[in-house]
Amino acid sequence: MRTMNNLAYSSQNVEKVSANIEEILRKDLESSSPIPFTVSQPEAAKENMLSSFANALSLAVFGGKEKTLFNLFFELNDPRPVSLMINVSKAGLAGSHAGALVFTTKLSKTVGGTVTMEGPKTFGSSKFTGDSAAIAKLNGNKELLKLADKFARTKTDVAGGLKMERYVNIEPSENGSVLTIATLPRAYSMGLKATTDAKDFFTIASLVEQSL
Repeated sequence: MRTMNNLAYSSQNVEKVSANIEEILRKDLESSSPIPFTVSQPEAAKENMLSSFANALSLAVFGGKEKTLFNLFFELNDPRPVSLMINVSKAGLAGSHAGALVFTTKLSKTVGGTVTMEGPKTFGSSKFTGDSAAIAKLNGNKELLKLADKFARTKTDVAGGLKMERYVNIEPSENGSVLTIATLPRAYSMGLKATTDAKDFFTIASLVEQSL
């Protein structure tokens, strides 16, 4: 009988857990080939800014009750270059689970200053905030607002329930800008399965570029 794969595991074995997470990402992206990745241990965080950011998010999610086991780094290239970091934390004495998922990509369009996104609202979609010229264009795209609001999750039922602050950020950079969104896995099938919804990030990036 096949082992359930819902991004929460009874093992802390790096190879086994990594393979299970890669399997879900490959399914989410409808890839016929394994997706290469690298593993970064917590002690490497000082040498890697993204790892450090991931560990900070992990503290926000778990309130310091659980520690980072390792971070996985994927470089996705189709339909555009995207860096994905998946934070994996310890759960109890022997378990583990995926936590923060951090997606980053370079955009061809620039912004005049930092752009972020409001936290979830009870009614309606959250809006972008920050650079006035940029948000006037972004907030005019209802499809973008709806998808970004849905994708940038602040809570999930994975691993018994995780929460974090919303993180959507667009920063100006040389010859364009950089879009970064941190989210959480989404559970479905009554918690028996989970997904990264990775394809949605590619759509969001395209919609941001089109809007700007």
